[in-house]
Amino acid sequence: MFDIFGSLTDNVSDVQTKKQQAIQKYLNRASKETTACITTYSPGRRKTEYYRLSYRVGRKVKHIHLRGGSTIAELATYRASVLQAMINRGAELSEVLAAVATFNGH
Repeated sequence: MFDIFGSLTDNVSDVQTKKQQAIQKYLNRASKETTACITTYSPGRRKTEYYRLSYRVGRKVKHIHLRGGSTIAELATYRASVLQAMINRGAELSEVLAAVATFNGH
């Protein structure tokens, strides 16, 4: 029988539209968040690699060297793994930068 007053349950297309809106809201928020990662680099033409924190501020990408030696040094590898764990759990950029400053003695 046809109900002229509507239904109390959501239509399937309404549910999909709400889901799409929620996904888009998340994507809009995620694109504005500052991202950070631990990378390696070789200064000049050296073969030795070092760890650094790379992060985005606006359209610029900034880098901070992590003290502790090259990538084969235990201290540098430990510090890089601690920072990567912080990034993976979703720590704020300010928290990660504070940890880098502590590691670097600032």
